[in-house]
Amino acid sequence: MWHEMKEPDISLTANNSKTPYALGDMPVSIKIDAAGTGKKRACLVKLHRKNRIPEVVTRSVLLDEQGRGTFFGWMPVDLEAISLHLPDSVDSRVTFSARPMNYLEMVMRLACHSPKTMWQALRLLQRRNIRGFQFRIVRLCDSLNEPSYQNWRQVNDISGKMPDFSNWLERPNVVVSIIGDPGMVAKTRDSLAAQTYPDIQEVPVGPGDGDFILQNPNCFWIRLTAGMELSADAVERLVKPLVHDPGIVAVYCDEDRIDTDGKRVDPFFKPAWNPPLAQSGWLAPDGAAIRVKALADIPDFESMDAATLLLAASHYGKIGHLPAPLLHRRDRRQPAKIFSAASPAAPSKVSVIIPTRDRADLLSVCLAGLFEKTRNDGLDVIVIDNDSCQPDTLQLFARYENAGLIRRIPLPGPFNFAKACNIGVNAAEHDHILLLNNDVDPLHPEWLDRMIVELYDGRVGACGPLLLFRDGFVQHAGVTLGAGSVARHSFHFRDPDGDEDCGLISQRREISAVTAACLLTRKYLWMNVGGMNEGKLSVAFNDVDYCLKLGVSGKKIIWTPHARLTHLESVSRLADDTPEKQRRFAAEEQYMHEEWSEVLLNDPQYNPNFSLAAGDHVLDVLPRSLDVRTPDIWRNASALEPGQKAPSF
Repeated sequence: MWHEMKEPDISLTANNSKTPYALGDMPVSIKIDAAGTGKKRACLVKLHRKNRIPEVVTRSVLLDEQGRGTFFGWMPVDLEAISLHLPDSVDSRVTFSARPMNYLEMVMRLACHSPKTMWQALRLLQRRNIRGFQFRIVRLCDSLNEPSYQNWRQVNDISGKMPDFSNWLERPNVVVSIIGDPGMVAKTRDSLAAQTYPDIQEVPVGPGDGDFILQNPNCFWIRLTAGMELSADAVERLVKPLVHDPGIVAVYCDEDRIDTDGKRVDPFFKPAWNPPLAQSGWLAPDGAAIRVKALADIPDFESMDAATLLLAASHYGKIGHLPAPLLHRRDRRQPAKIFSAASPAAPSKVSVIIPTRDRADLLSVCLAGLFEKTRNDGLDVIVIDNDSCQPDTLQLFARYENAGLIRRIPLPGPFNFAKACNIGVNAAEHDHILLLNNDVDPLHPEWLDRMIVELYDGRVGACGPLLLFRDGFVQHAGVTLGAGSVARHSFHFRDPDGDEDCGLISQRREISAVTAACLLTRKYLWMNVGGMNEGKLSVAFNDVDYCLKLGVSGKKIIWTPHARLTHLESVSRLADDTPEKQRRFAAEEQYMHEEWSEVLLNDPQYNPNFSLAAGDHVLDVLPRSLDVRTPDIWRNASALEPGQKAPSF
């Protein structure tokens, strides 16, 4: 039955006779009918949660020209109320009605929306990966609201807006060079002629032309391949951050492709500056605006490709990313290269911290993997024993302890993963520290070498590997902040060979956090940032919190696919969540939002045009923010207020 509300204050509450409590933890369809404006617009669906922080999680859906639309989504477990908000609404005459979807209807909708994703979910079910199947179905349900790129552009288009330079500190000249096919130059020039930024000069670029560009040190330089076009306000928006922040030396933007019919298709929404992805060519920062002063110390800059040029320029300042598709190319992007991390000349000494309670079947595999399958120069293995009592576990301890292979430190009382790690690190003999779950098994001998080499770069504070479930699906390929309220594993339950990852599972890259199921760091860094928060984050999010503290201290986090392990975590049944566990999780979620709320909404390595509710890299109706981003943006990130319409392009 439909749950209906027609009052101006559009909400369903627990005090209403048609309470949404019954809609919690299930797929729901919400029909929305608002006064039409003659154009498509966004509607925010606010899901109010009982005794949770954040109290409200927001989803979005696109309404048509008549103001009608249908929202689909999987409701939070603790759903208390549903309310709607129409940004820029001039009329409050809105009605909506909500009802649960039966599972047959949901499956049919999902199969029609994305047959490929539905097939991958069914493959998980076929392999008895019940948790993975449910996870993919919930994410796919939330993906039903994804707008087409054409509709998304209509909602976020403000073409014709007049530029305002009144608050600019200066308005420098912009020098533009066009390279490539002379037959395509005219199209690029036409887009330059239409720019809202008036101070643009075209100059040639080739061997020896760099000196001419450098004669104007206060200018900005943009190089375009013939055939590329820029949105009318592209130069204005690329240059503005450079004018207002002298610490930024270059700014690049998102892009799309112009097809043979002249339509803009295939949007490419990029992360903030990510040197490993630039090195491989996955992140192609073509059309970047670059401060000419920064080019003076870069030999032969005019002949470098865009990624190499920005890698060189990054030594002189920050690289900014403008999350808007302002560059339009006609050719397809070249596939990225895959770089293998170089192995160290010799294995390094590592202290390994393994918290455990019984489960000798798992721990025996983990220990055998360390001592028999891992290339190493002597491991200092510390097992933190949380009240193990089963005879086979005690026998396993005795065998390894008597052989002098492990040290066992008792930790009685309630399970506290963060405390166990802190105790283990304090007792560690070596500076390299590996946090390791008791249910992880290596897939190749050099996995630890591949992680250690990342820490040879003193700017790197932690490294995480590719973790796979036994069935080969992804358990961990990095962490996306803000997804699932606080954080979620990237490409969780994806097939690494299923072409569902935008090519990222094969790419080592900077990332905001990695899981403590297998995390390599240094002891001195651990001590510098205070280790893990055992008081507030005893079980969940302590690894995310640790990585964010490393980020605040100026260190980078690297995820590498060149270290691969199997995570033996059970996926054949759903999690057994007791009320006590749910209360503990809610408290940890609350702490993370109170401590890191701005960070969680502004993961620099996840484009703000993507949804945090649906699956990875699913387009959202409204961007969270369109501010220029640098890899450390989350230190002072600002999110939109609920209901505030994002700046558009």
